[in-house]
Parts: sequence; structure tokens; C-alpha cells
Amino acid sequence: MKKKNTKTQIIILCGGRGKRLGKITNKIPKPLIKVGKIPIIEHKLNYYRKQGFENFTFCLGYKQKVLRKFLMKKCKSPTFFDGGINSGILKRIYLAKRVINDSTIISYGDTLAKINFINLVKRHKKSKAVLSLVAAPIQNPFGILNWNSKGKVIRFDEKPTLNHFIGYAVIEPNIFKYLNKKIINLKNGKGIVIAIKTLISKKLVNVYKYKGLQLTINSANELKEARNKIGKYFTFDEIL
Repeated sequence: MKKKNTKTQIIILCGGRGKRLGKITNKIPKPLIKVGKIPIIEHKLNYYRKQGFENFTFCLGYKQKVLRKFLMKKCKSPTFFDGGINSGILKRIYLAKRVINDSTIISYGDTLAKINFINLVKRHKKSKAVLSLVAAPIQNPFGILNWNSKGKVIRFDEKPTLNHFIGYAVIEPNIFKYLNKKIINLKNGKGIVIAIKTLISKKLVNVYKYKGLQLTINSANELKEARNKIGKYFTFDEIL
């Protein structure tokens, strides 16, 4: 059994409405949607625990009472911050700043990835960055054109492989020192996007490259794909 890494906090963002999933989230919040036999959030918690993590903070919002009741049964001493329905991603993290006392893992509540989180934190600390973003390759299904001011095509890439942020990051306690309240209070994902760009301009962002299994559940099609991969008789941690 692995030694518990009690010093590292994991903040899970699970306050969004999940509108792209349609009627499914009318009754339950997105993290409680089942993929296989258990909800998304339980897959995440099981995988974190296997690596020795036990300190969980949840940023709640939509249907927070239902989610809080579930998590109280699944976690020993969870910490909760309720940002309401309308808070943006960055504001939800900001509201939890009192638990950010060291390098802290940030995780979106609708993503599953088989990341080595101990290695992620170690690499982040070594980089001396304020923010580390986990990035994975994805093949664009379209041909990409670039052209000049005269309308002449200067480049064509057929289905290029791009690097995209997959909803996992590590932050330092001083991250908000570089961000003003206007940025922090922006709605939806606008604040986090501007925050990342601001920190990039100051050379304070590191990348952690990841090429393993990942699932994002934002839409009905993505939910179907996740359920097909995990199935009824397997957990996220059991599939390759």
C-alpha cells in the first residue's frame, strides 16, 4: 500500500451547469452521471486515492446540495466552497484560495485521465513555474489553411496533430498575485483563459506532456464514448 501524500491538495471543479448534456443534468449535476457502474466523480476519487492522495476540495455550484451529500459519504474530510451557479472557473478556484498553501492540483470535474499525479507535482515544482498545464496531442479532423493579406494560401496542413489542455493543472499559492479582480470575476471560462495568457506573457507557465488515456464528458456523444470505453463491468482504472 502506498504512503498517503497528505500534503498535496486536489481541488476538483464541479460547479458547472453541464448544459451540453441536455436533459441528463436537469436532475443531477454532471459529476454524478454514471460511466459504467459509478459516477464520474467517484472514478476520479478512486484513481487519486490509488496514488496516495486524500486531501480533496470541491468547488460547488449547480445542484451543490445533491453533490455535497454524495461526497460526504465518499470522502473522510472533504472541504467545500460554493461559488453559486454563475461563477466562472477562475473565480471558483479563487474562492478556495485558503486551502492553496503549497503546490495544488486543479482538476475539472468532467475529465478522466490516467496521469501520474505524483510525477506531475514533482515536475511542476522542478520547473519553478506558477502554473503547470497538462497537455495532450489531438489530431485535427480537418485540413488547416493559412493565407496572407492578399488571399494567397501560404500553408496547408492535412489533419495536423495539435496540443490541447485537458483540464488538469498545478498552481502555486501566489498565482493570484499576478491576476487582478477584473480577470478573476469574469464569467464562464473567460477568466481562466486570460489568466493563462497573462502568466504566459510573464514566462510563468510550464507544460506537462501526457499521451495516455483521457476522457472528457461535455456532451451526449462524449458520454456515450466514455461509457463504451469503460463499459458496465470495468472501472476507469482497469481499462488500458
